[in-house]
Amino acid sequence: MGEDISQEAILSYKSNIVVNIDNSTDITEKIIYNTGDTEHHGIYRDIYPYSSQGRKMLVENISVTDEAGTSYQYEVSDSSKNIRIKIGDPNQTFSGQKTYVIKYHATRAVGQVKDFDEIYWNVTGNEWPMPIYQVESFVSLPLGATMTQSACYYGPKGNTEQCILASETKGVYTFESPSALFTGDGLTVAVGFQKGIVTAYALNEGFPGHYDKYIPWLISSVLPILTLLFSLLSWHKKGRDPKGTGVIVPQYDVPEELTPMELVGIASEKVNASHISAEIIYLATKGYLKINQLEEKLLGFIKQTDYELTKLKDSSLLPNDFDKKLLDGLFSDTEQSVKLSDLKNTFYTNIPIITNSVADNLLVKGYYKNLGRMKNGSGRMFIILFMSVWVSGFFGGIIGTVLFNGNPFPLMASMFLSIIIYGIVSHFNPAKTEKGVATKEYIFGLKDYLRVAEKDRLLFHNAPEKKPEVFEKLLPYAMVLGVADIWAKEFEGIYNTPPSWYSGSSGNAFSTIAFNQSLSNFSSFASSDLSSSPSSSSIGSRGGGSSGGGGGGGGGGSW
Repeated sequence: MGEDISQEAILSYKSNIVVNIDNSTDITEKIIYNTGDTEHHGIYRDIYPYSSQGRKMLVENISVTDEAGTSYQYEVSDSSKNIRIKIGDPNQTFSGQKTYVIKYHATRAVGQVKDFDEIYWNVTGNEWPMPIYQVESFVSLPLGATMTQSACYYGPKGNTEQCILASETKGVYTFESPSALFTGDGLTVAVGFQKGIVTAYALNEGFPGHYDKYIPWLISSVLPILTLLFSLLSWHKKGRDPKGTGVIVPQYDVPEELTPMELVGIASEKVNASHISAEIIYLATKGYLKINQLEEKLLGFIKQTDYELTKLKDSSLLPNDFDKKLLDGLFSDTEQSVKLSDLKNTFYTNIPIITNSVADNLLVKGYYKNLGRMKNGSGRMFIILFMSVWVSGFFGGIIGTVLFNGNPFPLMASMFLSIIIYGIVSHFNPAKTEKGVATKEYIFGLKDYLRVAEKDRLLFHNAPEKKPEVFEKLLPYAMVLGVADIWAKEFEGIYNTPPSWYSGSSGNAFSTIAFNQSLSNFSSFASSDLSSSPSSSSIGSRGGGSSGGGGGGGGGGSW
């Protein structure tokens, strides 16, 4: 055979499959094992306890001896996947060759196809981590049965390479692998014969019992159902907004001195990086910083735009913690001015800190009774997904293995699904208080005022006179509410002097429309530069070997 005795291997694997008329088989496997250059306690043999039609076989009467019939020490364990026969003395190792004769009886092993019965057996399994130099399989049919068709496959899973029917003698059919089997390879034989010889089984006989197959899944399904019920109950009690008046009345000022990020947090139930630029403009209108538009000429005619922020007041004077974090994030302790372009790939770490601080502030001020997705945003869903994988994989794997006889998958799936359900339901939070709902309706009234055209302004009674200070004060709020263009157009010809807190490109006549467009450009640059982060790098027909189904199967190894 040309085998290398210095290599760990199965030198010979002979399987004798005797088919009985009661639908069972008696299997004798003679395995000649060589340790190679290392010492081992012995080998283990994994047997897949299901027939080719998915019926669970009862594997019993297991024995392990040498060629002379002397028993080896072994132990049998049964998991949801395989029956493992572990052979050898845990206190003793050996080197060289040993012969193991493994015998067992398997019930419900014969497949009942429409026109014939069939023994379909994965002789070696595909999970041996060592080569098998020679494989023979002998199939003995019951008295009176004759082979009507046969097949033999060898090689890796999915392979359809045919092995040969070497001989037929008095109802014994011998199959051989034409070459050695390597790691992941296997050999499967199938012999069909006429119906009526082997006792037929009931349609449901031998399919995995309720406990083996269904009970673990049924028990595990309780957890996601309970999670859904409790999540919906919690949402019903704590996750719904109180009912408002449903009446939107025009409003002419910002409620309770809210900042733009607070206002949009109440109006749209989210605060993100795109709202920070309006907050910067708000701080500028309050005298905490100045915005200066810079333009540099490249190649003589192409202009590159940047913005410089100059700090005018200390952050300690600000009433809100999130505004302090914003101002401190823009300027270091030693810097009084900074370009937006210099904040690329550095400021982004401040964004979740600032937005979460806004959400916390709204909770403290009594606008929300719980925040839900208001905090962390998409990062929160990532955390939930990560936790679902980690918790289900670790705790579900350990507990499920203990509870369900080595089958952790039902509980793992149950825990994973439960955490995802909780994450989805909680995503429909946050929930406002009555104060929050009333304020939201107030904000919608302010939005109606900001976006109304001049021809419709007569509908608004007691609206304030259009003055430059009114335009300047409400502009950052119009930006977060998405009506800045309409608001600027209404003040064309009235607000005609550049504000002290903003310096635009020189040489252009000032107008509110041009000024608003300049601020819109600033917002785009700010959103892009402030949220920019360093790019993350990337790394960049039934086959014998593949017949995971069918009796036998599994594989083995050494220990």
